[in-house]
Amino acid sequence: MEDARPIWILSGRFGRATVNVTDKALVEHAHREFNILFKLGGADTAFRSENQSLALDDNSLLLFNPWVPHAKLANADAPTMVLSLIIEPEWLVRVLADRAPRIDRLFPNSRETITEEIRIHANRLGAAIPHQLMAGGGDCEDLLVDLVDSVTRQYADPALPRDIIATARPIDYRIRKALAYIHEHALENPMIDDVARQVGLSRSRFFEQFRKCVGASPQHYIDWVRMTAATRWLANTDRPLIELADELGFGAHSNFTRFFTQHIAVSPSDFRRRTISVETERQDRRPKLVASR
Repeated sequence: MEDARPIWILSGRFGRATVNVTDKALVEHAHREFNILFKLGGADTAFRSENQSLALDDNSLLLFNPWVPHAKLANADAPTMVLSLIIEPEWLVRVLADRAPRIDRLFPNSRETITEEIRIHANRLGAAIPHQLMAGGGDCEDLLVDLVDSVTRQYADPALPRDIIATARPIDYRIRKALAYIHEHALENPMIDDVARQVGLSRSRFFEQFRKCVGASPQHYIDWVRMTAATRWLANTDRPLIELADELGFGAHSNFTRFFTQHIAVSPSDFRRRTISVETERQDRRPKLVASR
């Protein structure tokens, strides 16, 4: 049975913006995109990241840098209306900085007090996304740029402009080989032990080197690759869900639905039905990447 609670999804080169009403828990996951979360209404909720409990309430927002693992906790009472931004680092650099440094440590804190300006921007975008889905047209891209610009100005590390270029992680050639193997075999859901054997490392050494070089665990990375393929196929094709589940290596359609729902709190069929894609980008709007308090 599909979840009857409202969900609206906007996707494009920027990544994905979702307005979702949910009380569900999400499994711990990590991804190469930034994840910025705002409470738009309903009950307070909480996330867990690196052994910290992070409340998402009327006075806060959550900011997860790429590859920072996090999980949503189940609500005790009523559901929460959440605006979730999954922002591609390349889009963020192009729109806000007009250059291509590595910015995987953009936000020093995972939870911040929300300002009134940012609350207004978040509420405007949260209202515009359902309108664009139902009525067509709209100015969601402009509102998204305004919101991300305000968040970046308020919460980015003030030392970032000087230090941003020096944040690149070292890459072991064996981990490069492992990443290539994972992408080549992602649809087969490769076992971590098999990947470690392919690159000539013990399981423990592989975990250590992978996290050091990539910033995420091997399983989080594999899950991200498979979720990325799933969301792109669902948003951009009309291929049957059973076919997608089989191609992604899940075997049973129910296993695919469970995996997908545990990661983003919506079933694959609801995701497809509730997603609109925006392909055009505004090249004339380039606010500066400036951190201020």
